Amino acid sequence: DPKQNVLGEMETRGVKCVHVYCVDNILVKMADPVFVGFCAEKNAECGAKVVRKTVPTERVGVLCICDGKYQVVEYSEISVATASKRNPDGNLTFCSANICNHFFTIEFLRQVCRHHTDEMSYHIAKKKIPFIDENGERIEPAKPNGIKMEKFVFDVFKFAKNFAVLEVLREDEFSPLKNAPGADKDTPATCRAALLDLNYRQLLAAGGRIMDTEGRKLPLIPHRSSTSSLTDEEGVNGSGVVLCEISPLVSYFGEGLEKLCSGKKFTAPVLL
Repeated sequence: DPKQNVLGEMETRGVKCVHVYCVDNILVKMADPVFVGFCAEKNAECGAKVVRKTVPTERVGVLCICDGKYQVVEYSEISVATASKRNPDGNLTFCSANICNHFFTIEFLRQVCRHHTDEMSYHIAKKKIPFIDENGERIEPAKPNGIKMEKFVFDVFKFAKNFAVLEVLREDEFSPLKNAPGADKDTPATCRAALLDLNYRQLLAAGGRIMDTEGRKLPLIPHRSSTSSLTDEEGVNGSGVVLCEISPLVSYFGEGLEKLCSGKKFTAPVLL
């Protein structure tokens, strides 16, 4: 019975398309009307958001065209030499980082399930896999000692006849959580800072200003050197991030804040 599956259930409910994301990006805008509308306007059956890569060796897949078809090449599948190629203007040739933020029509997914599931290739990921040695001891290997066979949701891109790509600003829409506290990047602390920074910029764009507890205006573009003497209680943390949080129940992506913020001064930390 075609109704007894996820796609059948969505069709029964009248769902025409889906916006799909994974789990680790604090800045993701689910059901983004701009992205969904962009794909609909392009009559796309499949679409992807991308951001510019920061450096050639950034551990992200890149969206590219291979043999006339869109697909994502994972960072583990591309050589450093290829990843480092640049255009005459100095920009990376393979610069479009896949951030696992996708649009699909239900009809497209139905066609993939009916006709293409056997055409999806496996990706090989080298992993450090714990094991039990001959003495019965659990060993945590220091180097990869095994492989994992994976298929990804974006492997269906190559089956799309009409594909849309929307490049967005990294600082507005991409701050992944991949590492434990203490790492250099992509930690809970960097994710929190990215969200606070986004909300601070949204408040400023709506005409508001934030003051510290002494009545001093906080800088429009805060940085560690200008705020190093301030504490969380004074509205700025030790990394120079202004503590400003806007609930998604108040504003989805900065819209409608003028009534609350225009011409007003707030004392940090701010919670709207």
